[in-house]
Amino acid sequence: MWRDPFEELRRLERRLNRIFGELWERPVISYADIREPFVDIQETDKEIIVTAEIPGVEKENIKVNVYNNTLEISASESREEEKKKRGYIRRERKVGRFYRTITLPYEVSPEKAKATYKNGILEIRLPKVEVEEGTIIKVE
Repeated sequence: MWRDPFEELRRLERRLNRIFGELWERPVISYADIREPFVDIQETDKEIIVTAEIPGVEKENIKVNVYNNTLEISASESREEEKKKRGYIRRERKVGRFYRTITLPYEVSPEKAKATYKNGILEIRLPKVEVEEGTIIKVE
C-alpha cells in the first residue's frame, strides 16, 4: 500500500492553521490558496513588458512592486454571492490570492514604470535604465 509522503505535512499544516487561527481569531490562508498568475515577458530595445493573467480581481486590490531588479505582483479577491429561490438559498464565498516574483534580466527604472489592468490582464511596462557607453581612456 502506497502512502503519499507529503500527506502528513499537509495534515500538520491544517492543524497549525487551526491552532493559530483560533489564537488570533482570524482565518489563516495556506500556501495552497495562493495562485501564481501566468506571465509573459517581452523585451524591446527600450523596455521590458510583463503581462500577467489575474482574473476576477478589482484593480484596487493589485499591488506591483519593483526592487533590486525583481518584480513582485500580488493581488487578492474576496466575493460573496447569494441567490434565493423558492425552496433553497445558495450562498457562495470566494477568497483568493495571487503572488509572483520575477527576476528581471535588466536594470529598470521603477519611477517611469506604468501598469494597466483590463479584462483580467495586467500589463506592466518597465523602461530599461540607459547604459552609458564606456569611455576610452588613453594609456600613457
